[in-house]
Amino acid sequence: MKKYIFIILFAFGSFSVAYASDTPVENAGFIKANIWYSSETFYAGDTVRVYTAIFNGTSSDLSGSVEFLDNSVLIGRTEFNLLGSGQVIDVSVPWVSTEGKHVITARIVGANISQHGGLKTAITLADAQAGESDLVVQTDPAIAAAAAQASIAGVAQVGSQAAATVGGALQTVDNAIPAPIKQGTVSGVNAIENLRTMLGSQLQAAKESKGKEIDTLNAQSMGSSTLPKTAVAKSTDIVSTISHAAEKPFAYVMFAILAVLQYFFQLWIIFYAVILYVLYRITKWVVQKVRNR
Repeated sequence: MKKYIFIILFAFGSFSVAYASDTPVENAGFIKANIWYSSETFYAGDTVRVYTAIFNGTSSDLSGSVEFLDNSVLIGRTEFNLLGSGQVIDVSVPWVSTEGKHVITARIVGANISQHGGLKTAITLADAQAGESDLVVQTDPAIAAAAAQASIAGVAQVGSQAAATVGGALQTVDNAIPAPIKQGTVSGVNAIENLRTMLGSQLQAAKESKGKEIDTLNAQSMGSSTLPKTAVAKSTDIVSTISHAAEKPFAYVMFAILAVLQYFFQLWIIFYAVILYVLYRITKWVVQKVRNR
């Protein structure tokens, strides 16, 4: 009788293992959406542990490996072994977080089932993939602020050094120039600057006067074309219109010339740039003449 009972139990056990090998086991694997971390708040560069939980609702022992992935890239693996009858454990791996978007997942690989430490049989789990954990890791605000301050301080230091270098060079040049030459140069520059300012003001006044003249010519042309005319007045208006027609183009040309000259003298950067360029060309021409002798 015992022999038959043993045969029946053995057959039942064999049937259960065979069923688990071919059909996904529903009551074992991951708990849904079960990725969490050792710290609720962490930043790029911090090392945290990534956790998940596994349960075994079967009557057999369950073993295998859990792989943790970050954006589908493996970050760690750990082994597990669960006894049957509803045991739940958590497993974890360390992870050095980086800045940016992350999708953390976990999966069970190499799952096996056995009867109380006996022969292991490979199985497929219905819940072999954990839920995804989407997160965005940022740089620690304190570190970012310190880096920004250091960058600003570095730029300021470089600027100070450059200013000191330029100032020192200018001082060296200033010390090397004899006093009479410096005084003559300053006087010459002051005279040129006074001349530039005076001519700029005169040209502006001349341009405004020419603008008023153009307005008067336009008004006279409009008036002569709108008033009722006698035969004598008409002939006079014809002569006046011809005169105005001849004067207006020259007035516009003079206005444009005066405007260009005004801007040239009033915008000092253009004025001195042109002067420096002319001096450069003259100096180059003189040097070539001297070399060709």
